[in-house]
Amino acid sequence: MLTDFNSFDVAPEIPEEVPTGDELVNEVPQSTEVIDGQEVVVIGDVDGTADFSHLQGDNPFGYQGTCGLCSCENILDSFGIQVSEADVVGFAIENDLCFEGDVLNGDDPGMLGGTTEEGQAQILTDLGVPAHAETGGTLEDLAANIENGHGVIAEVDAGTIWNDPNSSGNGQANHAIVVSGVARDPSTGEIEGFFVNDSGTGEAGKFYDAATFEQAWTETGGNSVVTDVVHA
Repeated sequence: MLTDFNSFDVAPEIPEEVPTGDELVNEVPQSTEVIDGQEVVVIGDVDGTADFSHLQGDNPFGYQGTCGLCSCENILDSFGIQVSEADVVGFAIENDLCFEGDVLNGDDPGMLGGTTEEGQAQILTDLGVPAHAETGGTLEDLAANIENGHGVIAEVDAGTIWNDPNSSGNGQANHAIVVSGVARDPSTGEIEGFFVNDSGTGEAGKFYDAATFEQAWTETGGNSVVTDVVHA
């Protein structure tokens, strides 16, 4: 490894009380925007969570496959627990919660730091934001979690959302992103799409239409990590 450590310790500032359940649904930010010429209602703190997003790979271990760990960082920061990518990667290494290796001995940096949704949920829980993994979700399930104030990580096919066949998981999820908001038609309530923070590109608050998300997320298993607590 590039950095030696004996006892990597993350000591985040954990709030004394983090709200639980769906009781804060009415406090989730809502706004009206125009996307591709269509007016939509946006539900979720898209701008607020964007402040915590960045391009993955900013850690001293040389690990580049840290999309899930950066998604955990984004969620933790959005709940007021201040951590860096290096903090989360170090914690995951020490607790065997990510794919490990040695960059100096030729291991592929792009593979190092990979996580499962169960591992992501464990990291969030251990660092102060209880969470669990969900499978087989629908777009309405995903939207409901956002609308009820939960933090959400979605496991998607990178090739679909990046429109890049070379990055495809061939029908499998191979990338983790934070879903920060949902857009609905103000007249029908139909889901028009979702806003995401993507550490793979460094983009924050990017909009993807519902059809793209259906293909990238639902059709690859609908797997996600959802916090048990809600944003205050």
